[in-house]
Amino acid sequence: MATVTRSILLVAIVSLTACTTPYATMPPGPWEYRLGYRDGCDEGYAYAGSPFYRQTYTLPVAPTAGSYRSGWVAGFDRCLDNYQHLQRTVNFLIGPP
Repeated sequence: MATVTRSILLVAIVSLTACTTPYATMPPGPWEYRLGYRDGCDEGYAYAGSPFYRQTYTLPVAPTAGSYRSGWVAGFDRCLDNYQHLQRTVNFLIGPP
């Protein structure tokens, strides 16, 4: 029974990581900030190794434009941390004892 529960949990978690950040769930702010947040989030997932993004092996350089840059950095940090947390959780649940 525990194996079935773990499998269902793993499928649910992997399904959720396949989604990019929709515009409706982004933090409030100017359009440039929200666009930067989404782009940074995509880069964060790619850098963390999500199988749904083309992997990058070098840390991406943040853009230099004002509110877009702020959003990009916030999105990158948030999504990188989220995916790494997900990896640690899955490894804890189904990894070696």
